[in-house]
Amino acid sequence: MTPDLSRQALQTIAAYLPIFGAPNFHFTDGASPVCPMADGSLHLLGYRYEEQVLNLVHTADQLGWIYQDEHFQWSEWLQTAQAQALRNDPAALAQATPRQLAQLLTVFARQERFCEGTQLAFWESGLLLGLLRRADVLARQGETSPLR
Repeated sequence: MTPDLSRQALQTIAAYLPIFGAPNFHFTDGASPVCPMADGSLHLLGYRYEEQVLNLVHTADQLGWIYQDEHFQWSEWLQTAQAQALRNDPAALAQATPRQLAQLLTVFARQERFCEGTQLAFWESGLLLGLLRRADVLARQGETSPLR
């Protein structure tokens, strides 16, 4: 599926900003992802993310923002200088293109399957809110030019 990188798609993603940016928003239910067992072992339950987190992933997927083809290898892209800058430098994220936002959301959705807590790390680092803020700015500007 070709990602919808239109102004309307950006607005749809940016609509999550007031939800995630609300002072009373909780990304998880606060429960520990690990449960100690009577025999001393630990049972991994996983994080229980707020329903809006799942809704964001679903929305991004419906817009084609969660890449599912061989043309974008998210695990390889994650190691690039571009991806590192977007993840670690707020100034770089503030200049991200719609395609780069979609690439980050692909990592957000896909990496959780292999590394429990990745989505929480996106949240705690401020990366997810930065991504939503950038989508909001782009939606307001109407930027839909060809992407880098």
